[in-house]
Amino acid sequence: MSGTLQSCVLAACALLLAASPAMATTLARMKLDELATAAQAIVYARCLETESRWEGGEIWTFTRFEVLEAMKGALPRLVTVRLLGGRVGHVLSTVEGVPRFQPDEETILFLERAPAGDFSVTSWAQGTFRIERNPHTGRQSVTQDSSAMAVFNPATRRFEHAGIRNLPLRAFKQRLAAILEQQGGRQP
Repeated sequence: MSGTLQSCVLAACALLLAASPAMATTLARMKLDELATAAQAIVYARCLETESRWEGGEIWTFTRFEVLEAMKGALPRLVTVRLLGGRVGHVLSTVEGVPRFQPDEETILFLERAPAGDFSVTSWAQGTFRIERNPHTGRQSVTQDSSAMAVFNPATRRFEHAGIRNLPLRAFKQRLAAILEQQGGRQP
């Protein structure tokens, strides 16, 4: 292959690679008050079941939750959360930052209505707070999923690890109640 032809082929490949879409997930850091504002509903819920299936050419996971406490918004006792990715047969689709749930797990979820009428988690991992019970004391604590992942902070223009970790559930609820009160009151 001549040098000119080789250069043309390399230039064409570079253009094709530059034109291909980026497949990365970048979430901007949201503070708890920003999450509370963005969410249409906030619930303390227990995961009942999860199912993944093909819809619109993508794999989606549908998780049913029993609402144990509505902290913001009026919701039915059972809600379905739809999130991109999951496993159908031998095909696995994963999306960085999308939470996955296990039956009987308790979480606090910041939710927004999806176009299909079910719900999605606001800012995915940032709007997911896992409840853990200390086996020795019985005390419950809250850990935000995004506290384990680097999230872009627009103020510093850097990726940072931050978020809520091992905060006593009672303290978390008090903090959230104060935010909701400041934003216009609780909406059970």
